[in-house]
Amino acid sequence: MRTAEIREKYLSFFEGKGHLRLPSFSLIPENDPSLLFTSAGMAPLKPYFLGAKPIFGGKEWRRITTCQKCLRVGDIENVGRTGRHNTFFEMLGNFSFGDYFKKEAILWAWEFLTDPKWLGLDPDRLWVTVYEDDDEAYAIWRDLVGVPEEKIGRFGEDENYWPGGAITHGPNGPSGPCSEIFYDRGPAFGTPDETGPNTGSGDRFVEIWNLVFTQYDRQGPIPGPGILKPLPQKNIDTGMGLYRVAAILQDVEDFYRTDTFYPIIERVALFSGKPYEGKASVSHRVIADHIRAVVAALADGVTFSNTGRGYVIRRLLRRALRHGYLLGLQEPFLHRLAPVVAELLGDFYPEMRENLPAVEKQIRLEEERFLETLEGGLKRLDTLLSGLRPGEVLPGAEAFRLYDTYGFPLDLTVEIAAERGFGVDTEGFKRAMEEQQERSRAAMAFEREIFKKSAQVLEELYAERGATEFLGYGTLEAEGTVLALLAGDQSLEEAGPGTEVQVVLDRTPFYAEGGGQIGDFGHLEWPSGRARVETTLKTERGIFLHRAKVEEGTLRVGERVRAVVDPARRDTERHHTATHLLHAALRAVLGPHVRQAGSLVAPDRLRFDFTHPEPLTQEELERIELLVNRWILADFPVTWRYMPLEEAKREGAMALFGEKYGEVVRVVRVEGSPLPGLESKELCGGTHVRRTGEIGAFLIQKEEAVSAGVRRLEAVAGEWAVRFARGALNRMRALAERLSVGEANLEERLERLLQELKAKEKEVESLKARLVQAELKKEVAFSEKGGLRYGVLELSGVDMATLRQAADDLVQRGADVALVLSGGQAVLKLSPKAQEKGLEAGALFRALAERAGRRA
Repeated sequence: MRTAEIREKYLSFFEGKGHLRLPSFSLIPENDPSLLFTSAGMAPLKPYFLGAKPIFGGKEWRRITTCQKCLRVGDIENVGRTGRHNTFFEMLGNFSFGDYFKKEAILWAWEFLTDPKWLGLDPDRLWVTVYEDDDEAYAIWRDLVGVPEEKIGRFGEDENYWPGGAITHGPNGPSGPCSEIFYDRGPAFGTPDETGPNTGSGDRFVEIWNLVFTQYDRQGPIPGPGILKPLPQKNIDTGMGLYRVAAILQDVEDFYRTDTFYPIIERVALFSGKPYEGKASVSHRVIADHIRAVVAALADGVTFSNTGRGYVIRRLLRRALRHGYLLGLQEPFLHRLAPVVAELLGDFYPEMRENLPAVEKQIRLEEERFLETLEGGLKRLDTLLSGLRPGEVLPGAEAFRLYDTYGFPLDLTVEIAAERGFGVDTEGFKRAMEEQQERSRAAMAFEREIFKKSAQVLEELYAERGATEFLGYGTLEAEGTVLALLAGDQSLEEAGPGTEVQVVLDRTPFYAEGGGQIGDFGHLEWPSGRARVETTLKTERGIFLHRAKVEEGTLRVGERVRAVVDPARRDTERHHTATHLLHAALRAVLGPHVRQAGSLVAPDRLRFDFTHPEPLTQEELERIELLVNRWILADFPVTWRYMPLEEAKREGAMALFGEKYGEVVRVVRVEGSPLPGLESKELCGGTHVRRTGEIGAFLIQKEEAVSAGVRRLEAVAGEWAVRFARGALNRMRALAERLSVGEANLEERLERLLQELKAKEKEVESLKARLVQAELKKEVAFSEKGGLRYGVLELSGVDMATLRQAADDLVQRGADVALVLSGGQAVLKLSPKAQEKGLEAGALFRALAERAGRRA
């Protein structure tokens, strides 16, 4: 049974049980800064586990099913070496928010797995585990399902409680026992010490299903024995490993042989000329796993960088490249695998196909950059090995530094060192690696953070009143009622002068930060007071938070206030509409591969990041700028309307990388174009001008690189464009006056000055060279000791290259040890004779430096 068929059967099965099928959420978590990536099927649904109403399409759904793409890197070193670890994987899930519980979840899991209509697995090969105190789940498995008692295992909180070990170690918050289903693949897959699930060291018993019964609120000290209080709402969180089940149903050794992995491995074997040999071919497996993760993340809007998500994806790509290097692939090749991934997964995840051109370009550029870095690593390793004496080993810390800085895998370091007759401290490498992994786990510990409680007052407010009503598309002023005042974790009834609070209104004209547009600022006023709003934010449930400071009077819950947005919002609107025009112009001039990768829209400027593999030429920048200004001069209407997401996509509206859209979206369109066939139509919740003419003018200030394959433009519109142009003209006029020329002749005058400067620099360099030659001809007093000649020469005002030249000259003139100094710099060089006698330049130089220090 193909993987796609298993996926569809699962979703159809639970649709038949009254579940709403949702598409996979993005790998970039929405409004969840505690996570780098979506790492579990339930992660995007956290608010509903915590009590928020699960509203989808205007209707409440308490049963949900998904196939969620996930990414985890906590056990990255095991990827490729086992048949249990992935970075990118698909998790099938069915979820209940206060609806059905253990009985239904268990019976449905068994039905789907064993019924011939669905998966048809042999019931005799299924084993289950439950939490040691969960008699209810145990009885359901034994009495209602009919699983023999000898095939039901009871385990403690480390194995069958979620989060693992939560009772003893925390965290506090929702938790519960879990029940897992295992498939027995037979003795051929295992080891003699395997007698059932969670025993032995083999792969005979494969966990395929995990049922989490979220029924308790864990409270108490951490660490320490917690108190488990029953939750008012009991939930079901199910996760089924799609690839593990696929391996079983396709009767292959592990998921690397399944139909969504093996075509990639075959291509790697073709590129490298090295056949795939199962578990022994670790490099083939790592490459297949990692390229899937890289393509999935880039297609969702991640870009390579040195921090956060971009750094994780960069590490995965470099790790895949290193394994390609071990297979003899020393040229970029991963970008050639991206279309294979898109073909295998693009039917269910269409963004992989839609964004493939941009993804391929980003991967190719990153490959080229890293292969240059790898060359640097080879040179560094050569230097390190050259400094070792026979019988010494390369320190583990140095081997790890090669791995962490240059991407050198340990086995490659060991191989090259062995060729030179040296060993490597692999235990020291492992210690350094473990220390880094501990830091990584601490930063990314999903289980410890996942159920951080939202402010209870906001949850209650949403349940009672729903989201804040936004009026800002049509006005900058409106009246509203204060529903809540928040200061830190506290809810206040009133706030006096000087108090900083977050104000929740029932309705507001203030735009909340989002989509690149900054949050509005302004003020709130009421009969007896005033508060300054510094910015506006929004919760994931759509409640607006006005971050304010009370300046006069006392603000109270229930107060009727007038909310007034600062007029600077109009400048923000000019810049926001300009970004839409800029996006369209970039695609028209550079090509359809251009996609927005980030933006900032503020009153005084805009910043626009986009996918493009190389710097823009001056001609391209001028064409883009002119195209946007022609749009502005035409004074076209700017309109927006709401429509179903799929309809908007069919009409060609641009959806942005990394953005999560609901079923109904707002489409902003410019009704006209300066070029035939070119249009500006984007999904956008931001505020905009009514006509393009209101933008006034548009000027590009700067173009630069953000990361591999991503460029950035900074620009200004409206009054800020006029200010920028006037400032540039004033600077040019002042410069012309200083050079005593007219502005029209400024460029010619500067060119002449530069030529004169170059001539003077050449003259200075010539004089320096003659001076150095004269210095080098100085008589040097050589001394002898231990059969070696020593020569010392002190020069003045020369660079390091000249010092090296002088040291070489001294050796040619007969010195075995040549020391040349100039100011605070020095070069020490040894003749072959001195090296044969055992002298080592580094050690001798350090000894001389120490003696000089003592004299000082």
